[in-house]
Amino acid sequence: MSKKKIYFADLTYNTGGVSNDLFPLGIGYVAAYAKSFLPESVGIELFKYTDEFLKKIETDPPDIFAGSCYVWNRSLVLLISRMIKEVNPGCLVVLGGLSFPLDAKRQLELLSKNPHVDYFVPYDGEIGFYNIAKKYLELGGDTSSLRDHAPAGSVHIDRSGRLVDGGRTKRPSNLDEYPSPYLTGLFDKYFVGRHHTPLMQATRGCPNTCTYCWASNPENRIVSSFSLGRVKAELDYISERAVKNEIYDLVICDSNFGLYEKDFEIIDYIAALQEKVGYPRIFNAPYGKRTDVEYVRRFSRLKGVTYCLPLQSTNTKVLENVKRRKVDLKAISDFVDTVHEMGKHIGTEIITGLPHETRETHIKTLRDLMDCGFDIVDPFTLMLLDGIELDSEESHERYNYDIRYRLIPRNFGTIKGRRSFEIERVVVGTNTYTYDDYIFFRSLHGLIRMLVNNAIYYELMQYLKERGVHLLDWILYVFEDLKKGKNTATTAFDAFVEEAKTELWDSPEAIIDYYSKEENYSKLLKRDRGDNLMQKYGVLASTIYFDAYVDYFIAMANRYLITESPQDSGKIASETEDLGKFISSKLSGVITKNIKKALRFEVKHNISKWIRDGFSKPLSGYRALRPIIMIAELSEEQVELISNVFKRYDVDEKNPYGMYKTIPYIYVDNYFRKIAPADEYEKVSGGVK
Repeated sequence: MSKKKIYFADLTYNTGGVSNDLFPLGIGYVAAYAKSFLPESVGIELFKYTDEFLKKIETDPPDIFAGSCYVWNRSLVLLISRMIKEVNPGCLVVLGGLSFPLDAKRQLELLSKNPHVDYFVPYDGEIGFYNIAKKYLELGGDTSSLRDHAPAGSVHIDRSGRLVDGGRTKRPSNLDEYPSPYLTGLFDKYFVGRHHTPLMQATRGCPNTCTYCWASNPENRIVSSFSLGRVKAELDYISERAVKNEIYDLVICDSNFGLYEKDFEIIDYIAALQEKVGYPRIFNAPYGKRTDVEYVRRFSRLKGVTYCLPLQSTNTKVLENVKRRKVDLKAISDFVDTVHEMGKHIGTEIITGLPHETRETHIKTLRDLMDCGFDIVDPFTLMLLDGIELDSEESHERYNYDIRYRLIPRNFGTIKGRRSFEIERVVVGTNTYTYDDYIFFRSLHGLIRMLVNNAIYYELMQYLKERGVHLLDWILYVFEDLKKGKNTATTAFDAFVEEAKTELWDSPEAIIDYYSKEENYSKLLKRDRGDNLMQKYGVLASTIYFDAYVDYFIAMANRYLITESPQDSGKIASETEDLGKFISSKLSGVITKNIKKALRFEVKHNISKWIRDGFSKPLSGYRALRPIIMIAELSEEQVELISNVFKRYDVDEKNPYGMYKTIPYIYVDNYFRKIAPADEYEKVSGGVK
């Protein structure tokens, strides 16, 4: 028997920038496991970039194609599978991943529409794929005969057109049974050339039952872990190569990192690496839903970490209907305070469109989150992902979803003359929540992300609270003004609202038909359409429109406060003017290829001391006898980080869009100049004392 070739691919789009620049961990595990059992005569290669992969299959097509299939690349993988069959009809096509329906009816529909897919491996792919490949080799590569078999871990349509499920495989309690794609060298090529973000896993599975999340599917409830020794060995391997190749970030993709005791030993080990070799500078993980002080204390050792405590809603009825526990707002507020005492940031996530959510309950959720003091509020629209409980027929009937479709941001491309678009299903209405509610909150969330999430306006927010203003009341005041204003800031915000309305479609076919036309496809290429709107307009607000937004928000704060306290108009005007200068100096002229490293400006209040004192006294108490000269300067380390981001994502002031890629990993204050009065300023390693 001639040597067989297996090509594993976690394909990504590269239309105006790489859509997914993470190491392809899923196919790495499956390939490493298969390689450890299959004969040496079987050749295994990994691919990530579509152009590279297409060149390979044209000159040397595979015998088996193993494709990673997720919501962000399913159309692409299905198209490539079809193209492989055109080149080599005898190729065995096996797809795996989370983009596979939960119920047999829709599984049959998907596989019937895509006859070029021979098998699908839902959930854990290692054992299921090996079982298929092993049987394929036993049958001498006869894909037709293979369809008479149902290897464990697979789903397929047999020769009679019947859906056959081979059943699930058992996830091992010790995940070390799956060889490491890092330690076996399979990932070495991803450390060089195009910069990628290393992705690791310490624990697999999720004990929670959230009905909106694929991770809470019953098939994923078994929690298994890699050994501590294995994780440490991977961290050593990654850090050595990351430092050599100027890679700064690391992501751990566990569903609940920090939920288990061994995670704290991993945290300690990463912190030691940061001290020893300076890697990772930026760390990110989906954190466990814990609010104890010890959790915060252990995490605080890490540099470049931002906590996240996803709440989704604070309404008890909403939470009950998605199988989440009731929240204790006092405990959460105390937890947020503890994180802040450790000098760290903390965010939360919310979802609109959940069952029983109303405009009133969601406004209350936003008010609660601001009362708790979260630094980041990340809003999401309910997505009907494959395999989640909320996508069941019963849920559709019970909640009367208003479903629309939209492009997954930047996940589209032209593949050998054929267009491919990734499309998601979103809920924009239920029997308690209307489409008008959706548009209202989509717009309001955009404003909240600008004002709250990135710490640019942190001092202004503290000043408003000092003056007795609830932040949500002021944000709603600004929100109403944005609808009628006519200046650079309001015009930019109008563009966001209009794009939020036009991104929704009634069917996937409508999206494909529209963007398949050249004049409309060009809108995607020019980034007039097809971006993550929250990220797009958030980035624009901190780059191209930064100065205009600072002026506008300061003016709105001034107007609101003077209306409430006209007797203090002079004091308020002086204080907000200084705050505007201070805020502007953080980022003005930073996000450019010709970085302006330092600025000088003059204020009447010692804002730096006000901040150091924890806003414990009114800003008016920091009025100076004479004007204070302030110095704002970037450190050499910051300049290096910004330059690396610009190089990696081709960023400059006219093309800030590459900044989107950094948002999940690099908190914006990493780009802020350090600010201090000139008489307190001294050069210490290029920084401010």
